[in-house]
Amino acid sequence: MLSYQDAYKIAAEVHAGQKDKAGGPYIDFLQNVADYLKNKGESEEVQILAILQDVLIESTGKTSEDLIRMGVPAETVELIQKMTYHKDQSWIDEYSCKLMAEGVPAEEATYEAREKEFVNFVSKIKDNPIAAKAKSAILNVLMEDKYIHRHERRELKTKFRLKKYQAAIEALGA
Repeated sequence: MLSYQDAYKIAAEVHAGQKDKAGGPYIDFLQNVADYLKNKGESEEVQILAILQDVLIESTGKTSEDLIRMGVPAETVELIQKMTYHKDQSWIDEYSCKLMAEGVPAEEATYEAREKEFVNFVSKIKDNPIAAKAKSAILNVLMEDKYIHRHERRELKTKFRLKKYQAAIEALGA
C-alpha cells in the first residue's frame, strides 16, 4: 500500500515549482488539504487521494502509466482520473446562451453555467465516499481566507466562484 509519505513525495516532485492561488508552493496547499482531513479524523487513504488529486492535470505532464510506475496503485489512479476536472466549455457555452436568451446578463449567465457544469462534474464522484471527502476538503480549503483574500471577496467573479464551491460541497454531501 502507498503510504502518505510516499504520496507526498510523488506530489512534491510532480508539482515542483507550481504555485497555489495564494502564491505559495502548490504542495503547501495540498498539505493544507491533507491536514484539514487529518484534523477531521479522515483516513490516510482519503489524505493520500487529496494530496495526489491534481497529479494528472495538463501542467504536470504525467500520465496514469507514469503514476503507476511511480508506485501509485491502479485503484488510486482510477480515483484520481475520476476526480480530475475537465471543463466542458461547449456545455457551458450552450447553457449560458440559453440563460441569456431568457434575459440573464451575459456575465452572470456564464458564471451560473460554470457553476452548474462543475456541480454536474462533482455529482459524478459523490458515490465514492473517499473521492467525495477528498474533493470536498479541497473545496473547503480553497474557500479559506488564505486562498481568497478579503478584497477579492467583493469581486463578482469571486462571489460566483465561492457560490460554485459551496454548491459543489453540498452536491457531494461529504
